[in-house]
Amino acid sequence: MNNNIIKKVIFDQEALIKEKLENNNIINRLGFDKCKKTLASPNVLLLSGLRRAGKSIFGHLLLKGSKYASINFDDERLISFKTEDFNSLLETFYSIYGDFEYLLFDEIQNIKGWELFINRLREKYKIVITGSNANLLSGDLATHLTGRYSDYVLFPMNFAEYLDYQKFDYKDSKKTTKYSGELSKHLNEYLIDGGIFDRYKFGQEFVRNLITSIITKDIVVRYNLQFAKELEELSVLLINNITSKVSANKIAKHLGIKSSNTIREYINYLEKSFLIFTLNKFSYKLTEQQSSFKKVYCIDNGMASSIRFAFSEDAGRYLENAVAVELKRLSYLKNYEMFYWDDYKNECDFIIKQGAKIVKAYQVCSNLDESNMKRETQGLISAMKSLSIKDGAIITLSQDKTIEMEGFKIKVMPASELMIEC
Repeated sequence: MNNNIIKKVIFDQEALIKEKLENNNIINRLGFDKCKKTLASPNVLLLSGLRRAGKSIFGHLLLKGSKYASINFDDERLISFKTEDFNSLLETFYSIYGDFEYLLFDEIQNIKGWELFINRLREKYKIVITGSNANLLSGDLATHLTGRYSDYVLFPMNFAEYLDYQKFDYKDSKKTTKYSGELSKHLNEYLIDGGIFDRYKFGQEFVRNLITSIITKDIVVRYNLQFAKELEELSVLLINNITSKVSANKIAKHLGIKSSNTIREYINYLEKSFLIFTLNKFSYKLTEQQSSFKKVYCIDNGMASSIRFAFSEDAGRYLENAVAVELKRLSYLKNYEMFYWDDYKNECDFIIKQGAKIVKAYQVCSNLDESNMKRETQGLISAMKSLSIKDGAIITLSQDKTIEMEGFKIKVMPASELMIEC
């Protein structure tokens, strides 16, 4: 590839990043300090996550003040870039920056054979890699690096980050009536609009187009799929059924697809691209976990609301989805697993497993009242009894109290408390 083209791309991208860092509302992101600390040793940091979740800006902020070179491969001018062009890229970096200590490669998984290039450079440079696919760390690279890397999944803004973005001081110690009202207003807006930055610049249509882009670029093109229409129908079906239990067999029949294995494969692609995630039913038997229905969630409420029903009709689903995303986000930081629990009579939304121990159970409903009190508390208590859990909570939009029932103290807490203080 022509070195002059590579140089032009680098200069243009550098100017764009500089403009974004100077003019955008830049906020602190969860996991930044951890990534900053681990970047020194080991010397390769892999940042993966949903497209437009802020990985590129996150990477540049990590290296701010350091001598580094960068390039984003998600650029149409680099569409003909091949494995053999990596050396030309390195030469171009030298010609522009002279010496440098760090390298930042955005969306490098677009280039075949990138793993060997990174493996060659890691002895001399500290490297940050971003990608929009959970398979960013291939088996080959993992083998070559032999543990000398760190990885982190960057989600769209969580609620605390959203409040920072809206310049709302949620750390204010004066919890006035005005404060509570404004916090509730922000929570309701967040549950609809989600945490994708560009949603607040370009509107809901941007989010719809982003879903299409993820399906096209990160799945259809990458995996060379023939049935793009069916994949898009599947994604819409799953997002319209967030928080529900789904069956590959039933979905296959609904979409007119002969093999349920095809549906499982497509769901896996959607998960790898971070558009959705699923939870297994908790069981001590792995075969039962894998054979049972899965509960499905969308990675961002703004994505869900862009193709689903109005919030007022479905507040509970949006709240549960947001709580699921927050717990999933924290699972990468706190190293735990998530499940749902079901004994065919009662159900509990979230079970947290840390190592070999079940440590917490969560139930979610928008408002706890006489109409749902028995169902919600019984599901939680049944799970706590069955799994010997001492710590359980019911997450609501705004209620804050403690319920004593059947020897258990159940904390009923507002979602803002969980989503800010976690």
